[in-house]
Amino acid sequence: IDDLEALGAFALPIMRALAEWPGETTWAEWLDHFEALVPRVVAKPERVLRVLADLRPMGAIGPVSLHEVARVLAGRLTNVESEPPRRRYGCVFVSGPAQLRGRSFAVVFVPALAERMFPQKPREDPLLLDSGRAALDAGLPRQHERSELERQQLRLAVGAVERKLYVSFPTVEVGEGRPRVPSLYALEVWRAMTGRVPSAEELQQAAAHASQATLAWPAPADRDDAIDVLEHDLSTLRSLAEEPEGRARGRAHYMLQMNESLQRSVRERYMRDKRAWGKWDGIVQTTDRTRPILAAQRLSARVYSLSALQRYAVCPYQFLLGAIYRLRPADDLEPLQRMDPLTKGSLFHSIQTEFYRRLQAAQHLPVVPGRLTQALQVLDECIETIARQEHDKLAPAIERVWADEISALRRDLRLWVDQIAHADDGWVPIKFEWAFGLKSGGPLAEGRDPDSRPEPIAIDGRFQLHGSIDLVEEHATTKMLRVTDHKTGRYRGKDQMIIGGGRTLQPVLYSMALETALERRVTQGRLYYATTDGGFRDVTIPIVDLSRRAGVEALEIIDRAVETGFLPPAPDEGACHWCDFRPVCGPNAERRRKAPEAMADLVALRRKP
Repeated sequence: IDDLEALGAFALPIMRALAEWPGETTWAEWLDHFEALVPRVVAKPERVLRVLADLRPMGAIGPVSLHEVARVLAGRLTNVESEPPRRRYGCVFVSGPAQLRGRSFAVVFVPALAERMFPQKPREDPLLLDSGRAALDAGLPRQHERSELERQQLRLAVGAVERKLYVSFPTVEVGEGRPRVPSLYALEVWRAMTGRVPSAEELQQAAAHASQATLAWPAPADRDDAIDVLEHDLSTLRSLAEEPEGRARGRAHYMLQMNESLQRSVRERYMRDKRAWGKWDGIVQTTDRTRPILAAQRLSARVYSLSALQRYAVCPYQFLLGAIYRLRPADDLEPLQRMDPLTKGSLFHSIQTEFYRRLQAAQHLPVVPGRLTQALQVLDECIETIARQEHDKLAPAIERVWADEISALRRDLRLWVDQIAHADDGWVPIKFEWAFGLKSGGPLAEGRDPDSRPEPIAIDGRFQLHGSIDLVEEHATTKMLRVTDHKTGRYRGKDQMIIGGGRTLQPVLYSMALETALERRVTQGRLYYATTDGGFRDVTIPIVDLSRRAGVEALEIIDRAVETGFLPPAPDEGACHWCDFRPVCGPNAERRRKAPEAMADLVALRRKP
């Protein structure tokens, strides 16, 4: 709050001053406005004021708009030019090639002679292509003249040399993870030195031999050749890796003394690579301090959602960070450019729920072939309503992308309605987004079925759960219930699945929760992949004693892990690729294979069908 108030005290007076500026006026008045503004917004205004003073002779010109003034100032303020000292000898002069005209130097360095760096690839002006320039015949520069100008930049650099010329190009692009390609001008320099034009491979090999930098180790072999502290330290480590342990021990310790963060990171990584589980891996056992804290997080002591509990089978450490510490990625405050899977799934479920509720109000459930046309009309109305509401909330940056995503949703939803109309299985939808354990008036309770239960439900009389069931159906003849959880992604399960190794708990545990709440028997739980990506696959799980026991055992394993405090980073295969907490663990969590006997419960859970 204090920071916001300080920001307001700084910014609001400036905004009021800007609001009083005229739309158009003379250069003199614009310069007066700028000179009053600059000391208030720039920490070191001297150079900006100097540029403004240079423009004073234009004071009588006008009226001009602020946009025109900004265009004139942009070039002058984005380029920083400092005058060389009166006696330049013994100094280093740094400039672009154009500033070398009429100057000479004992030694000249021309760096970055690589493709797309120097010289830049000449391009046609998109506002007036060369064909249009030729038709005008007004002496405007065209492509061949631009190419000649680029070559002249290199000639200026070479022509300023008195004794020695150094030409270089980066062999490795670390940021993009690929090798750099030398430009054609580098080949021309080689031809001038040797009398022949080398192949690009020969030039790259010569450069790589000189620098000995690679993508895996972007530093020279000799640390005296390093150009910055990072290359120096990498070169030092590279040389010590080839030394015997007795001679190498302690010779890079200066890095740990210079940087406390590096010291902590190196120590933690070293300890986490040990065979045994330890405190460096996270919580792997209880202590007198952690025991009461973990006791308050057990499944009988607090309420969990099934989506949170499913994280345990994926990775116990992910469960610890997300469900117990309640960490989550920072919200993206940028405008929506591409609809992410979570946003798409939320829209899909909202439209489905609204569709079912409108049909229920009109007494047109279940959907049958005779009412398919009417159902599709209702669906289109729901899509338009939900899309309009969400458009205002999400503020998509590109309207075409938003329209394409809504069209894809519409296609999948229409196919889904056609599928359920021709199912002819006797199931009648009765409840939509039926929730339990979500307090009325809370943000999670919005849009839920009016018959939802605000109290959490205890599975097996012990484990407290809350959640929301997408669809509850009743069989027209047997009056048994079926629980459906709609999915919008791809099907990644296995045949004869019950809880999917602890990753898919909703069908079984939602069914048990509904039985407890309504005191009615649920015979089926199912996952319905209601999109083209999911192939409209219907995965049905019979709710029998075997499946109920599997659900309870999964909860017992998770509860026991919280009780004993064994929640280490032990990800399932491929889990790290989709994990939000990968920056916390680093890229190597899947490669660490530690004492398996401590993970007996976790292994048993992952093996359950």
